[in-house]
Amino acid sequence: MGGWNREQAVVFLCAASIRAQEMDQEEILRHELIHVIQDLHQGALLPEPLFTILARETIPSGEVMMVIASGDDANRELECRLLTRMLSTPVVAQWLTESAAKNRQGVVIPVALAPKNP
Repeated sequence: MGGWNREQAVVFLCAASIRAQEMDQEEILRHELIHVIQDLHQGALLPEPLFTILARETIPSGEVMMVIASGDDANRELECRLLTRMLSTPVVAQWLTESAAKNRQGVVIPVALAPKNP
């Protein structure tokens, strides 16, 4: 439904997939922008034991197992899902702006929408 390409510094969203799965486009964008923030900070955003406590209380166990089984960096993805649920889009935008400024990087992150399926 969406992704963050570090090499090209582009967030992409697939509007057709988002619609087909009846997801919220803003939530998907917020999730991907949190991945950008994770890259800017180069490490965990939530300290232990807070991360584990929030994950247990917030994310359904089936979703946790799906993330673990995907083979990706499970903690990074779960942290991103937690923060996506907990933070509003304006808060994420402010955090991204401040993180980029601290790292002396621009905040211009193009968002590409995949073409609609006919």
